[in-house]
Order: sequence, then structure tokens, then C-alpha cells
Amino acid sequence: MIRANEPKNLVDGLSRPPYLFVEHELAPGTGSGYRRHPDDQRSFIVIGGRVRLETGDADPAHGREYGVLQGWHAPPAATYRFAQVGAEPAVVLEAGSAMGPTHESVDAVPEATSGAACVDVSSYRVDKPWGFEIWYTDNLADPPYALKQIHMTAGHQSSLQSHQQKVETNYVVDGEATVLNGAPAPDDPGSVIDADALPRQLYRRRSGWSSDAGILHRVIAQSDYTSIEVSTTELDDVIRWADDSNRGNGRIDTEHAEAHR
Repeated sequence: MIRANEPKNLVDGLSRPPYLFVEHELAPGTGSGYRRHPDDQRSFIVIGGRVRLETGDADPAHGREYGVLQGWHAPPAATYRFAQVGAEPAVVLEAGSAMGPTHESVDAVPEATSGAACVDVSSYRVDKPWGFEIWYTDNLADPPYALKQIHMTAGHQSSLQSHQQKVETNYVVDGEATVLNGAPAPDDPGSVIDADALPRQLYRRRSGWSSDAGILHRVIAQSDYTSIEVSTTELDDVIRWADDSNRGNGRIDTEHAEAHR
């Protein structure tokens, strides 16, 4: 198998990234080497084409194929590789922790530390006034990062929000959105913010941004819009400075329905 090009780093906007987030572009006939990362959890989402995941024969995911917005988790003890299949080039996003090295071999399977299996990502859905989210890492026990699909319908916008601890990076899969991002949140929780005065930029497919803790941000969908977000794990850490549905801060329990698990 021909090895794919080096992945593209998607967290250049953070001075000290708390997670790994990269894009793999796979031309026809290319793929990764056999990989193993003993210290790290990783997750993979396909955002273009189709990808084949290859693992040990004992793994029930052996030979499984994934299309757009599908993916898998690779636990620390797993040994695996992934490759483009079909006529269309493939694009894969990899997110995860980066505490130790990744061992990769093109020619041979690295010695595995155990028979840990790769598993499909979660389909847990959270409904929002502006669309929905799929929490891909909801099926992992105590993951060191969070990974989501975010879908917003045209003409809608997220809260104008900030986080006290959460750091996040978004990467556009489809559509386009204007993103307000970069201004520090006020210290006074009663402050009224002029959203029109905030820095803004238009983002399209295969472009993205990061928001550090304490930074104001909002997404405005110019078309139906889908992104993949990786973040730290404080998912209830939301301060809403303005919201079209008058939602308060933090988790909104009515958005989490058992029917979507």
C-alpha cells in the first residue's frame, strides 16, 4: 500500500493545544501504515470518500468500511491501519490525546500490547433550536477529549457564548458559516455585548478555527452547515451572553432525550 501524505495540523490557532486534531487526505490507493499508540485514545471521522479500517483477525471491526460522517475509536492498545477505497479520494479527521508516541509501520504490523478492539463512534444525538449535535465520544468511558458533529440549518445561529474552561476547535465538513470569535468575554456577567462589533470571518469546507477558554464566539449558518468539533471535556461549561431561544447557562436537559441514545 502507498503511504498517504503527512497529515495537516488543525490546531495551529492554539498556543498549547490540549488535544490532537489532524486531517488525513488519502488519494486513491493510499493509506496509513499499521499504527499503535500505547498511551493515547484516538477517534476518526470520515469527511470525504470511503475508508477501510483494517485490524487484527480477532477484532470484529476487521475490514469494516466507513463513509462520510462515520468513524471509529482506536483505544490505546489497538493495532490498526486505514486506507482509501473506491474511486473518490478520502479525507479523514483524527482527534485524540497526545501524551505518548504513535508507532507506525508501512511494511509490518507493530507488536500489539493486547487485542483491544476498535469500535464505532457513538450516535448519541442532542437536539438544538438551531439543528442538532452527534456526540461521537459518548460511548467512551472517561475520554480525555470530546468529539462532536455539529449540524446547523441555514439562517440559524448559535448562542453568543464563552467557556470558563472548555477549549474547542471546529472544522467545516459542509456548507459555510460566519463565525464571531476572538474577543475576550467580560468579567461582569450582566454585561450587554454588541455582537456587531466582534471580529468575524467566513468559513467554508475544510477550513476551521479554535476558541480558547474565556473567548466569545458564535456560529451563524449562511447555508445548511456541518462541522466536526474536538474539545476538552467540559461540555456543560457554557455561558450564554445572548441566545435566540432565551436559554440559560450550562446544560439544557430537555435537549438530551433518551430516544436519541
